[in-house]
Amino acid sequence: MKNNLLWRAVALSIVLSLTGWSVLAQQSSVSLPMVASGQVPLYPPVARHANVEGVVHLKITTDGHRVVAAHVEDGHKLLATAAEENVRTWQFSVHEPTTFTVTYTYKLVTEWKGDPNNPAVVLRFPTEVEVSTRRWPGTVDMPTSGGLLKDNTVSHEAGHAEGSTPQQQK
Repeated sequence: MKNNLLWRAVALSIVLSLTGWSVLAQQSSVSLPMVASGQVPLYPPVARHANVEGVVHLKITTDGHRVVAAHVEDGHKLLATAAEENVRTWQFSVHEPTTFTVTYTYKLVTEWKGDPNNPAVVLRFPTEVEVSTRRWPGTVDMPTSGGLLKDNTVSHEAGHAEGSTPQQQK
């Protein structure tokens, strides 16, 4: 009796594992749509001037031809707005309606070899978009401890944080 119960348990686990592999195989066989057209993504000027870079994840849904829904999952608002606006311009070759995640990566670099007014764009459609551009001249990362700059002056932001105001000249 125990032996029979053991065989049933083994047989059931084999069937369940094979069924699980079958489901995984079916999910991976669904191909992602091919992007047929869309606008070139650009680095948002305000984000560049503010020294903002980062990653944005968007979950998009297609109707078999174009994006019908785009939801920002995470990322800085300045970058997320630009990414969402860009992905909504995409049109696809005919496909089964689907939902998938697109990752936009925005990078600011100091060593720039191209035209400073044009970003470098790498498209790995339909799941990855990378936009790089030259860091805006004059922007630097602000210190995070105490607000003191190299010359021992207080940064503008740190002055606000401490509640101080500049002295008025007479």
